[in-house]
Amino acid sequence: MGRWSVPGLRRARTRAWALALCAGLVFGVVFLYGTGPSELHRAFLLSRHVQTYPVLLRPRTCPSSRTLTLLLAVKSHVGHRENRAALRDTWGGAGSGAGAGAAVCTVFLLGRAEQGADQAAVLEESRRHGDILQWDFRESFFNVTLKELLFWRWFCPERLGAARYVLRTDDDVFVDVGGVLALLRLHRGPAHPLYLGHAFVGTYPVRLWWNKYYVPQSLYHGGPYPPYLGGGGYLVSQETVRLLLGASASVPLFPIDDVYVGMCARVANVTAQPHPAFLPFEFAPSLPPCTYAGVLVLHRLEPQHLRQYWSFYKSQGHTCSPAVTIHPSL
Repeated sequence: MGRWSVPGLRRARTRAWALALCAGLVFGVVFLYGTGPSELHRAFLLSRHVQTYPVLLRPRTCPSSRTLTLLLAVKSHVGHRENRAALRDTWGGAGSGAGAGAAVCTVFLLGRAEQGADQAAVLEESRRHGDILQWDFRESFFNVTLKELLFWRWFCPERLGAARYVLRTDDDVFVDVGGVLALLRLHRGPAHPLYLGHAFVGTYPVRLWWNKYYVPQSLYHGGPYPPYLGGGGYLVSQETVRLLLGASASVPLFPIDDVYVGMCARVANVTAQPHPAFLPFEFAPSLPPCTYAGVLVLHRLEPQHLRQYWSFYKSQGHTCSPAVTIHPSL
């Protein structure tokens, strides 16, 4: 057998297997958890101290001469024109079922369009509808938190005293505006804190590098996130926006917007209140529409599904037995 004895071959094979196993473990750890911040995270860390951006477009449809009961603040993207059109045609438009004596207004929150043609389209959209609030920063997933903070700053000097409550939501969501207003009648008033929605408690950062919500250890190395509200949207009172804005001065921007709001709420001593009418799961067009009876906020609807569900809600929604009821204590 030449210079290799049988025991020598066995030892060589054992070492080879051990090296392969170690290499596999290292590869597995790197594959699962990454090696640190991605390029996007590094870019976020370099720019998150910049928190002042010019306002490019301001909404003109919200009444300032009378008190707004509810401001529907919808985070959108410059390219989501179909989503915004669907919201205007359904729950976000005039006559959406707000009810007598309740002033409701919708504002879409946008960043800057990268292409001139896209920005021209946004300008025309703003001219026609007057419901766009746009800042001069680049749209990106990590900049959604910046959009939240800038909205608070816009709201406090310009809307405070006009809007009693804010529903912060996204452009792929159905909102039962009449149901939200009925719920708000149970609250003590806009001068009292309210932070209401679907609560996430004891949630840990995602460490899988390919996941959309991946957060490296260098960016958040603590235990679980503070309690926060997520999903399709949440309700806050006028006072809560003021408190969140004040707390933001000591809370560095974080790439996940809902978690950032929870961080500011913890500093401001505002409690995240869970409510069953803010569903944690997403809309499924294959389910019977009455499945969602009583739901106030429903997430992940394509524009065509939103219009279909709205048509059912307006014509036959009253025939469903509510699967979720409004809790009487707020």
